[in-house]
Amino acid sequence: MNKNKRQSVAEKKQRLIKQIEQQRHQLSMASKEWLEVTEPYDRSWQIFVSFRPIFIAAAGLISIYTLKQPKRIFSLGKKALTTWGLVRSIQNAVTTSKK
Repeated sequence: MNKNKRQSVAEKKQRLIKQIEQQRHQLSMASKEWLEVTEPYDRSWQIFVSFRPIFIAAAGLISIYTLKQPKRIFSLGKKALTTWGLVRSIQNAVTTSKK
């Protein structure tokens, strides 16, 4: 190889190395941004997972209750959905009034 060819190959290599460094930096920044955006969801998921044994026990109790009184489970379900909707409405009203 002549000197000019080696120099152009070295320059091309340096450009590619700089491009890789820039891409790594951009990927790192995107990763940090992604973690910041998804942090509330991660926290909520961790809370949900921490209650897993309680959910399992509650499911067992509900299944036993359902076997004993199958008709009452539907009325309890309706009451639970109504209560949940009421709680969500109150939460939305409170957050709207804070703005």
